[in-house]
Amino acid sequence: MSSYEISKLRKQGRAAEALEMARAEYPANTNDVWFLRAYAWVLYDQAKKLVEAYEQKRLSPGALAGQLTPCMREFTKIANPLRKDSAFSQMIRLAGKVSKDWQWFLGFAYWAGVDDFSDEDKVAFVNDQGKTLDSLQRRFTRAICREAAAQAADSESDPSLIEWGLGVLEQALQDDPSDQWLNYYQSKLHLAQGEADLAIKRLAPVLHRQSRSAWPWALLGEIMEAARPGEALICYTHAAQLAREEQEVAKVRIHLAQRLALAGRFNEAALQASLALQYREQHGFKVPQVLAQLLASDWYRQAVANNKLQNLPNVQAAANALLQDLDRQSLAYTKGVIDHINAEKALSYVATSIDAGFALLHRKFPQLASLPPGTLVEVGRATPEGPPLDWRPSEALSLPGLCETLCGMLERQANKDFAFIRTARDNVFVPPALATVFAQGQRYDVSCLAIRRTNKQGKTGWRAVSFTADGSQTPSHTV
Repeated sequence: MSSYEISKLRKQGRAAEALEMARAEYPANTNDVWFLRAYAWVLYDQAKKLVEAYEQKRLSPGALAGQLTPCMREFTKIANPLRKDSAFSQMIRLAGKVSKDWQWFLGFAYWAGVDDFSDEDKVAFVNDQGKTLDSLQRRFTRAICREAAAQAADSESDPSLIEWGLGVLEQALQDDPSDQWLNYYQSKLHLAQGEADLAIKRLAPVLHRQSRSAWPWALLGEIMEAARPGEALICYTHAAQLAREEQEVAKVRIHLAQRLALAGRFNEAALQASLALQYREQHGFKVPQVLAQLLASDWYRQAVANNKLQNLPNVQAAANALLQDLDRQSLAYTKGVIDHINAEKALSYVATSIDAGFALLHRKFPQLASLPPGTLVEVGRATPEGPPLDWRPSEALSLPGLCETLCGMLERQANKDFAFIRTARDNVFVPPALATVFAQGQRYDVSCLAIRRTNKQGKTGWRAVSFTADGSQTPSHTV
């Protein structure tokens, strides 16, 4: 009857009495699932009130930690038999909501793990607004990865918890290598470990998917700040100009003001420092020391006194150029040849082997539209299975077995609008558009650029795409 009495007290709003009874009766009911559920729901009510107070900004992060941690520790001591139960799921959900500011989150997450979720918690769902949300398991896993990466360089963090959290991140990336959030956290981890090139490589595909969001540009600015300050300034500026809400760039503006001041752009720096101050004053936040130093500078005071605060110029073009340059440094390029151009669909098809290739849209890669079939190029991708993100001309003169210059005897039979070139190796098909310049019933010594491909019927062969300048194209004798 203990579980019934505890639940009855809880429903009557007598939470303190319900909790007192649960604690008193627990030693005699450690394996009674019904009792443990009743006990857990009392703890859930307590935790939910704290989380709601935190979300409504009625509870500071410090106060949250002081009050939530004892409640959640008590839950972990009694709730092992409740894994995959709804009470377990709801406490996981609450923990995820406050994971950024709750100091004991990784400790709780280590106890919870990432495997003991119900089948329902492992699938995405649609909320009341019709928006599809990631599963509870995925959201909780991401929270672990985020906090482990964020605390990796913190000497006060528990190294065993960090090691476990980074292991979760590694496994999650293996399971879903294209997840933008996981790659973002891995990029931050590389930055913390001083691995700037790896950090950029991880961040580049995220930037492509979220090129209109402030947060990836802010991280790119951090990565570049030490070695490439000029480009860091572009990133911070672009982040500030993309931000939809001031809280997105509250810290970025401080970095931006510092970089602008170092570049001698004091009036622009003063505006950024002023905006950073306004945000903190409006929300009652503490002014960090680095911002206080900027506000105390002579250049800031002079700019304010003379009403010289200055806006920043738009840097979108510079940011796009920077991203393109980073692509070429971080992407893996595959050699190929322009096989044909589909004018109706406005794309060029680049063959990379006899049975594989890429369709590159002209609206995304406009310069490709002017390149004829047979042009050798290289296509860049962030991952082996990822989409094409860039292209560049190839320095190669041929692609053996795929695109070569072949010499032989061209024969065009009577009443045929196509022809064949007989070479020492293989026959080369000459399509009508090229064959019509040759007279029927004659043979010609020619040299052509040909591409070897497998057609829709599964037959592999060479097809001429152009004739080379050194091919004589003169008749040798009449057939």
